[in-house]
Amino acid sequence: MDPTRFQTTGHWAGYWVSYPQPWDENTPEKLLLSQEGTTFLEQAIEALPGKLRQIIVMRDVEGLSSDEACNILGISETNQRVLLHRARSRVRKALEKYLEGGVRPA
Repeated sequence: MDPTRFQTTGHWAGYWVSYPQPWDENTPEKLLLSQEGTTFLEQAIEALPGKLRQIIVMRDVEGLSSDEACNILGISETNQRVLLHRARSRVRKALEKYLEGGVRPA
């Protein structure tokens, strides 16, 4: 969640700057399950740099264990965790933009 969405000072610190818009029938779950959502998710993953794309596909798409991914890529467990966190963060940020209606798949 983007910290700029919240008040930072005064009595209302930590509260929303402006409240999120109400959802209609296009809930985030429905959008992601749609063909458009799937296409956008695939594009977000494809846009990642090499190692980030590899680790997120191995772990979250193919379902490999941490040890299996480390062995295939020849990286340490710590490096795997860092790469996976970075990959998931970038995909999450892209999905937030999509779900807010600001971006559509190419």
